[in-house]
Amino acid sequence: MKDQNEIELILADVLAKSKDLYIINQKTKQPEWKGVPDYYEGYQAAVKQVNRIANHSEVDKYPAELFKHRAPNQNAEESEYIENNYKNTTHPVFMDYLSVTSRGLNDHNWSIEFSDTSAEEQDYKHYITTQIDVFKSVERYVKDLVPTLRANDANGVMTFDLKQPKTVVKDDGEEVVDDRERLEPQPKFYSSAQVVEWTWNEHAMFESTERSVVQYYNQPMKIGRVFYFYDDTNIWKIEQTGNFIDNTFNLNIIFAHDLKYFPCQKMKGVPKILKSDEIYYTSRFYFSVDPLDWSLLYSNYLNAAIANVCFPFRWQIGDNCDFTDADNSTCHNGRIATKDGEMKLCPSCKGSGMKVRTSVMSTYLLKPKEGQDEGDTSFPTPVGFVSPETDTLDFTDQKAASLIAQAREMLHIHTSDSKVKGNENETALGKIIDMKAMFAFVQPDSDQTFDVFQFLLDVIGDVRYGKNIETAKLTYPKTFDFRTEADVLEDIRTAREANAPTHIVNTLIHQYIRTRFFAERDTARVSELITTSDRLLTLTSEEIVQRKAQNIVEAWEIVLHDSAFTLINELIFEEEDFLSLDIDKQVEKLVTKAKQKAPEDVIEKRARKTAERLVNGN
Repeated sequence: MKDQNEIELILADVLAKSKDLYIINQKTKQPEWKGVPDYYEGYQAAVKQVNRIANHSEVDKYPAELFKHRAPNQNAEESEYIENNYKNTTHPVFMDYLSVTSRGLNDHNWSIEFSDTSAEEQDYKHYITTQIDVFKSVERYVKDLVPTLRANDANGVMTFDLKQPKTVVKDDGEEVVDDRERLEPQPKFYSSAQVVEWTWNEHAMFESTERSVVQYYNQPMKIGRVFYFYDDTNIWKIEQTGNFIDNTFNLNIIFAHDLKYFPCQKMKGVPKILKSDEIYYTSRFYFSVDPLDWSLLYSNYLNAAIANVCFPFRWQIGDNCDFTDADNSTCHNGRIATKDGEMKLCPSCKGSGMKVRTSVMSTYLLKPKEGQDEGDTSFPTPVGFVSPETDTLDFTDQKAASLIAQAREMLHIHTSDSKVKGNENETALGKIIDMKAMFAFVQPDSDQTFDVFQFLLDVIGDVRYGKNIETAKLTYPKTFDFRTEADVLEDIRTAREANAPTHIVNTLIHQYIRTRFFAERDTARVSELITTSDRLLTLTSEEIVQRKAQNIVEAWEIVLHDSAFTLINELIFEEEDFLSLDIDKQVEKLVTKAKQKAPEDVIEKRARKTAERLVNGN
C-alpha cells in the first residue's frame, strides 16, 4: 500500500516527463499532445505498437505516418489524391486473425463451474451473468471485447471500477452511501497510452479521459488532468485544481477495496524482458504489420495509378489560330505583334497557336504540317489516345497480394490448399501440418484471453462479496476444432469408405454433432444425448436397411436416427429444462417421442423402397 507522499512523488515524476507535451490548442481551447512522453522503458514502444496495428484494425483511420513521405516521382497532387481516396485493404486480415484466435471462446471448447450453494454465491452468479453494463454478462464482455483489445494493445491493462453507489438521505439531510446495497464492480480497460506508471504486482497510475475544471487565463475550463492510482488496498483519484499552469492536484481515496492483491492485469502477448527487467508484451498480430504496411502502401499507390490509366490522354490535329486584333495584327505561333514591334501572347489561343475546336476536356492539339514546317509528328488519323502500359500496375497488384499472403501465413490464417500442390496425400499432409502449427499459435493466445476472463470473474466477486464466496472457475480450452461441418462430413465419408473401425466413425460423428451445435449453449448435453440414445449412429443407410430386413432394427430406432435434432427441439419446446434432466431420463423421453412418430407400416414401406433401389442399382 502506498501513502499519499509516495503517490505525490510518482505524480511529480509523471508530470515532469509530460509537462512540455500536454498543451492547450489556442484555436480549439482543448488539450492535445504534441509528442509521446517517455514515462518508463517500453512505454513509447507500446504506444507505437498500438498506432501501427490500428492502421490495419481500424477501417477509417488514415495512416498518415505511412504516407508522410512521398514516394520518388510522386507529385503533391497524387499524394493528395491518395489521402482523399484512401481505402483500408488490409483490414480483412485483422478480422480473419480474430476469427482464428477466438476459436477457443466457442462454447464447446470451454466450460464454467459455479458453486452456488449459498445465497451470496447465487447472487454472484446472477450478477456476473446479467448485471454487466452494455454487455450484460462477463462472458459476453470477454467474447465481444477482449480478443480485439488484446490484438490491438497487448500492454493495455484490465481492471475494475465501480458504478456510482446508491445513496440515501439521513434525517439531518445528509446524503450518504446506502450500505444496504452491494457494490457494483464493472470491467475497466486502460490503453497502454494511459498507463503512465506501472510496477508489477504493486501499483499503477492511469491517466483518465476525464478532465477537471481549472482556471486558464482567468476562465474556468474543463482541461485539467485526472489520474487514478491502484494498489493492493486502495483506489485513489488524482484531480488537477486551481490554475492550469500551477500543476496542483488533489489526492483522495475513492474506494478502499482491501483485496490484499494488485487488481490489475496486462492483456498479454509475446513477452520480452527489457533492460530494466520489466516485461514488455508484443501482440501476435504485430509481427505481420511490416508486410501489411507495404501492402497497404502499394494497393493505394495502385489505386492512384489506375486513376491515371483509366483516363487516357487524347490528342487531336488542331487548326492554326486565326485571331486578328483591332490593329489587324494576326496570331503567329501564339504571338501577336504590337505597334511597338514587340510580341505578346495571343488572347485567343493563350500562346498555343492553335484554335480550340473541342469540348473543355483536356486534349493535346498537334500542329498540322504547314509549308516547310513538318508539324509535331506524322499521324495516321485525326484523333488518337495515349494510354500507359499496365505492366507496372500488374506488378504492383501482385506485390500487394503477395505481401498479404505473407502476413496471413505468419498469422496462420492461410489455407494449405493454396500452398501444398501435388497428389491427395500431399494435400492431406499439408493440412495436418497447418492444423498443428495453427494449434501451437492459437493455444497460448487463447490461454491469455482466458486469463483475463478468470481475472474478471475473481476480482468482481472479491470486490462485491469481500472474498466470502467461491468465485466461478473456468476450464480452459485444450483442443481447437478449426474444421467446418463440411470438413468433418468429408472425414466421415472417407473413414466409411476405408472401412475404418466403428469407434473411429463414432468419434468423427461426435465431432460433427459438436460442430453442428457449436452456437448452442447446451452443446455437450445434446451431443451426449444423441450418441447415447442412437445405436445406429455409425451405420450407413444401406447397413440400416439390411438390419431392418433381418428384424434387428426397430421402427422407432430409424425415426430417432433420422430425426434426432427435430425430436430434441420438440422436447425442449415442451419442457424448457429438458436438457437439465438426468441423461437416463432424457433418453427415455427421446425414445418415447420416437416411438410416437414411428408407425410400423410407414417404416416397412420405406425400408422396402430402399431395398428395391439398392437391388436395381439406382
